[in-house]
Amino acid sequence: MFSLLFLLSVNASAATGQVVRGRLLDTDGATAIGGAMISLVDDRDRQLDRNLTRQSGLYQLMAAAEGRYRVRADRIGYATTYSDYFEIAVGDTVLVDLVARVEAISLAGIEAEGERRCRVRPEEGLAVTRVWDEARKALEAAAWTQERGYYRYEMMGIERQMDRENRRVVSEDRSYGGGYRQTPYVSLPAEELMQEGFARLTPVESVYWAPDAAVLLSDEFLDTHCFRVRRDGNRAPGLIGLAFQPVPGRNLPEISGTLWIDPATSELERLDFFYENLNLPDALLAAAAGGTVEFQALPNGTWIVDSWRIRVPRARVTTNPFTRRAESVLDGISVHGGDVLRVHGNEGTVLQADPGGRIAGVVFDSLRGGLAGARVYIEGLASEAVTSTDGRFELVHLQPGVYSVNFSHPYLEPYSYIPKPFEVEVVEGATTPAQINFVAPTITRIANSLCHDEEQPDERTITAHGDSFANDGILMGQVTDSTGAGLPGAMVRVLLRSFDISRLTEPSSAGAAIRVAYGGAVFPTDHNGYYRACWLPVDIDLRISVVGFDADVELDASSGEPLWDLAELQGATLVIPSEAPVRTLDLRVESNWLLPSVSPQTVR
Repeated sequence: MFSLLFLLSVNASAATGQVVRGRLLDTDGATAIGGAMISLVDDRDRQLDRNLTRQSGLYQLMAAAEGRYRVRADRIGYATTYSDYFEIAVGDTVLVDLVARVEAISLAGIEAEGERRCRVRPEEGLAVTRVWDEARKALEAAAWTQERGYYRYEMMGIERQMDRENRRVVSEDRSYGGGYRQTPYVSLPAEELMQEGFARLTPVESVYWAPDAAVLLSDEFLDTHCFRVRRDGNRAPGLIGLAFQPVPGRNLPEISGTLWIDPATSELERLDFFYENLNLPDALLAAAAGGTVEFQALPNGTWIVDSWRIRVPRARVTTNPFTRRAESVLDGISVHGGDVLRVHGNEGTVLQADPGGRIAGVVFDSLRGGLAGARVYIEGLASEAVTSTDGRFELVHLQPGVYSVNFSHPYLEPYSYIPKPFEVEVVEGATTPAQINFVAPTITRIANSLCHDEEQPDERTITAHGDSFANDGILMGQVTDSTGAGLPGAMVRVLLRSFDISRLTEPSSAGAAIRVAYGGAVFPTDHNGYYRACWLPVDIDLRISVVGFDADVELDASSGEPLWDLAELQGATLVIPSEAPVRTLDLRVESNWLLPSVSPQTVR
């Protein structure tokens, strides 16, 4: 049911186009329907203009030329409504009110077995056509939203490296950005993709593209791909799929895939796709390069791509042990993508994204109270959280996979103590966070573990006077500049004051190589400026000083050069008592350290 009324322009000669406007109403003829896609189509159902109805049901379309047209109204999950044909002349404005059909579209009963043949542009009446019509409605709304570009997106870009099984996360970089843009994700034009392919593979670089809504709707794509209905209880339980593949004879880098739709609501969930015809070694093809594009409906009827991923093989060149020839092997899988965190429009925030996979828990102190200010992080990823006053944390926006999670706290840093990480698996589709708790170690436990990996000398240190001292001492601290920033690569010398400690055996620090030479030992600072010296003599004066930096001090135990001959940049003398064999000494290098001056900062 519809009403049709022609209005002549007051000044037709000045008109810049022909206008069709009206309202979409419910079956009662009075209630407006917003968020429906209204299209101006010709007698071949080719779409000439489109627009979404407002909450008032109003719409407006433009006809580029005079002619015979009709209006089509699409709502996801409902049958399409058409007006009667009408003629429009130059400068005319036509009012067309439509009453929407109430016939619901059900995809629940469609079975994949009935549509095994892959069809290009399938004719009406087939199950594949019914599924395509519902997918098309969401794609057209997404393409229309992309064209208008009036949302502001807060985005998170993701570059992730996975292992060869695409299960363990090796590393990840995240970037955040916002700003007005047409859409979070835009592909290349369909014509270019159909002519040159979805991938560019050269010896210098490899570039891959995923399709957006405009590409999937294009005549170029529809004419070069065939469709069929499928189901997959493992990858998409409960969903119905519209699978597509390139027509025979397409030898360019192509894609095959499936548009997955919820049969209960007829809403498009996502697109899964795989690359075809890639000129790559078999070892790299085993990575099954492909990707996922997820679609999201917004409250006003617009649709966006709110998440996308492209998975591609990461190669490594090695020598074949049998042929002695260089060949490419699969080193891992690189994942490139992005997520929409928030969408803002004139009406405010219209979408707050789901936090995705999560890992949550508590960091406890040694007394089982919540430890505030601890940094919980995923090893290899730019993902971290700081615990609240009760020690709680939550890591969000994680993809399914196995992650190594660890924590740090300021009180651990002087000891260069790194707790043992725990592996946590984020399961796809989980509604609750994966849980993990940490318990921070006591100072005693830290002290007992500081030199666990370094062999303690069996022999005692004997001075030139014949005095014997046990090698039970542990000394640690930080070397900083005048601003308090840690200095990496500083060389901290430890000497027995006025005595030879050449019997001090060479430790094997797991954190850094300790250099030993005649007369003492030198210990380098780590990337934060911390050093650790294990198994020093106790109950005797030790001279501690900075003698330069890694690039300036070259020591060789066989050189015979006494350590005391190295210029001392002022230091400090201390005794490590046997009853408390763990001490801390911080050293400060002044800002003009090229003319070095070192002073003891704190001794604890």
